[in-house]
Amino acid sequence: MIKSTSTRLWFAATSIPPIRPENLLPLVMMLILWIVMRQTGFSEERAFVSSVVLAEVYTIWRNLPNAAYSLRKVREGRPALLLWPVLIMVLLAGVQLALNDPLVTQRVVTGFCCFFLIIMFLGMRREQDLLERIVPTQGANAQPVQRVSLLRVNALAAAVVIIVNEMLVATETLAVWITVIPVFVLFLHAFYWFMVLMVLPMEEPLDEGAA
Repeated sequence: MIKSTSTRLWFAATSIPPIRPENLLPLVMMLILWIVMRQTGFSEERAFVSSVVLAEVYTIWRNLPNAAYSLRKVREGRPALLLWPVLIMVLLAGVQLALNDPLVTQRVVTGFCCFFLIIMFLGMRREQDLLERIVPTQGANAQPVQRVSLLRVNALAAAVVIIVNEMLVATETLAVWITVIPVFVLFLHAFYWFMVLMVLPMEEPLDEGAA
């Protein structure tokens, strides 16, 4: 039992994939825009809001193809559902830029994660149905594989983001927030993949694209 657990922990700790460059790009863009705007005389509030909104919009826009693929697997013929996230993204970005309030922008991050957390909890209620749609075990498309749900891992990651973000909002300055968040994302990447590897069957090869 102890040997099996230690082997499992070692496997998870040493098999964490490197973070993809495209996942770092919004953070790099955020930091560069923050530095440039501060050096060119923009207020701290304007530089912060503009930098974070740019990172938010790029991150959501880049993940739309993955969302479309997942949606087609779960709900055939419903690609129009992606229109709402795009409209909400544009609206939220415009509101944040118009208000120019760093606290609103910080709380939008919490809001995104809360929404994601709710979706994960709702998914847990229909977990077996969702797994059957994505990886059917009966019928013509049945696949002889062990199905694993990552809903709980995703929910835990979202909860960690909410806690860290709210702690930074309550205790630190904008400069500290925008400096700590990129470092935290690196930690979150390692933490997330460690948890994923802990729940995946060890005999199954890691498919990084499945995340």
